[in-house]
Amino acid sequence: MKVFLKILFILIFIAAGAFVFTHPAKTETNILKAVFSDNSADDIIVKLSGRYSSKINVLVEAETPETASETASEFYNAIDKTIFETENFDTAKLLEKYSRYSKNLLSKETARKLEQNSFSTVEGEAFARLYDPVGFMLLPLNEDPFMLFTDYIKSLGSENPDEFEMNGKYYKFLSLKIKNDTALSPELLNDKIKNLVRLQDKLSTEECKIYLTGTPVHSYYASSNSMTEINIICLLSSIFIIWLCYYYFRNIKLLIPIAVSLGFGMLSGYFAASIIFHKIHVLTFVFSTTLLGICIDYSLHYFIEKDLSKIIKSLTVSMLTTVSAFAVLLFSGVELLKQISVFTMTGLLCVYLIVVLFYPLLKFEYSPRIINFYPDDTSKKFIALTVVIVAAFGMISLKFNDDIKNMYVPSKKLLAAEKLFASVTGGNKQTAFAVVEGKNIQDILIKEERIAKNLDVNNYQALSKFIPSEKQQKKNFELRQKLYKHSLSNYATFLTKDEINKLLTEKPSENYLEFDKNSPFADFLVSENTSVMVLYDFNRPEIIEQNGGKYVNVQKDISERIKNCRVSCVKILPAVFVLVFLLLSFIYKPLTAAKILAPSIISSAFAIGLVNIIGEPISLFHILAVFLIIGFGLDYSVFRAGGVKNSSDAVLLSCATTVFSFLLLACTSFKLISSLGFILSAGLTASYLTSLIFNYPQQEEDAR
Repeated sequence: MKVFLKILFILIFIAAGAFVFTHPAKTETNILKAVFSDNSADDIIVKLSGRYSSKINVLVEAETPETASETASEFYNAIDKTIFETENFDTAKLLEKYSRYSKNLLSKETARKLEQNSFSTVEGEAFARLYDPVGFMLLPLNEDPFMLFTDYIKSLGSENPDEFEMNGKYYKFLSLKIKNDTALSPELLNDKIKNLVRLQDKLSTEECKIYLTGTPVHSYYASSNSMTEINIICLLSSIFIIWLCYYYFRNIKLLIPIAVSLGFGMLSGYFAASIIFHKIHVLTFVFSTTLLGICIDYSLHYFIEKDLSKIIKSLTVSMLTTVSAFAVLLFSGVELLKQISVFTMTGLLCVYLIVVLFYPLLKFEYSPRIINFYPDDTSKKFIALTVVIVAAFGMISLKFNDDIKNMYVPSKKLLAAEKLFASVTGGNKQTAFAVVEGKNIQDILIKEERIAKNLDVNNYQALSKFIPSEKQQKKNFELRQKLYKHSLSNYATFLTKDEINKLLTEKPSENYLEFDKNSPFADFLVSENTSVMVLYDFNRPEIIEQNGGKYVNVQKDISERIKNCRVSCVKILPAVFVLVFLLLSFIYKPLTAAKILAPSIISSAFAIGLVNIIGEPISLFHILAVFLIIGFGLDYSVFRAGGVKNSSDAVLLSCATTVFSFLLLACTSFKLISSLGFILSAGLTASYLTSLIFNYPQQEEDAR
């Protein structure tokens, strides 16, 4: 029978591997995809977040405007134009095209005044433009006597939005947009940003400094630091595990089957997730491969006991309880949790089968040391009291923070650059969006204009602001003629009668300013039938909803979705404990089942309580860490309940290697990773210690 199972296992593994390597699943690196689904509403939020977080701001600070401009030009000339492109709305480039349709274009404020018949106000503003010594004229007065076209162009934005002066310093601003192919490849993007950082260091001097800000810059520094730290941690962890195994077993060769079993476990988890899911999120690998550390326990128990028959029950129960706990995640409704469930269950099952089917074939000569670490009754009481007090006190008033920004704390250098950029450019405004859907471009523009009537002209940007709808252009021409009929003769004394008559009798054009997909305003479209209006310091979503749009505050919506995911995980936890208790009660007596489960419950409460006590709010990733604590904790308790002579040594070794690795992670600079390392090292230590408190009588271990 075992021979058949071995052959079947190998065939299934090879078949799954062949399928996956010929139909590989894509890796999803966007962290938002961990909590957002692929429906249209969620897709808009992810797109908006990606679009407005894939920009790099370059701010040049100098003593003179000439130095700032020259350095900015030198920086721009040196960047890779195939990767980065400048993003700005240079109105001068639009004048040639816009001037052909000048009769159909009016600024929003002028159109509103003409609708209200405020002709005298419009005349006064025209006189001010006409006699402004520093003003400019875009069309001859005989074509545009009120300079309405000049007024329209000025309403689109200032002449030099990329130049600033503050506190005696001069600043030049460049906005670099990352092209899509690069933005979708984090490894390639980091390499390109590394070149920007080198260029920044090269061109910065005492007289002229360059600052880089934006999400990609933060990602580069965070990932660079994290990769260095994680490489060091992996090295230290590996050295510690090798030393510990050599010290205990006196034979380093045992690491080979342990490493092979873990490798096969991770591969099988990847195969299963790839077959079931079209894309695998990068966080799935992080959490699932971490949990596969439980599999070290299976190998350690086998090599310490040397007799599979004595540990097969504990081995099987450990696998079944952990797999059952993670099976509940399949019903969470969250894609990330489903992927973690499939990856983990398959990986654990694979390692279990390798230990059961193939380890008995191994022949190693080794003589393990005997540790037998057991605390006395006084120590047990102290451990129990400490864990319970921390758990109870910490759980009294839990504080939660679901803001995605809470997962990352920038360095002082980057934080200072962000503050300077915000103060110089006014980029500290809160940004929200109005999502507008329509049958076609004209329908979208009309809906945007309806919304824009309720907005201050300086507090939004939209496609309709640069390309009015045909309906609005027709209305603008009529309003212009209305002004001419009422005021032109008295106002335009500098025109001849023939010029005035020509303006009064002018017929509307059949051609209108139209949207061009290659224009710089195409970025306002997120799909063929959907546009976004960018709103600044705006917090009245009812206005957007009442006028046919959908209000989106990306940061709040992301935080709300993360909160929903966290709440879903919390609701799942009781179901996990109930399911595991029922399964353990079927295998053991209920009292033993409760003793096995108790350390996982107590240590989970302890870990969350401790995080709260040190002043760190609880996030989604802390709750996900609880599932890992449950998985490891059940493993510790199940093997101790098995009553096998040297099982406690295997549990101690497994706990020591795992806690050491997570404790090192707690020392990293990336807040998300350090938080996970802290809660896991604390929770697993508590789980191991509380498992020592309970006695598992042999008579209670008999199966029903």
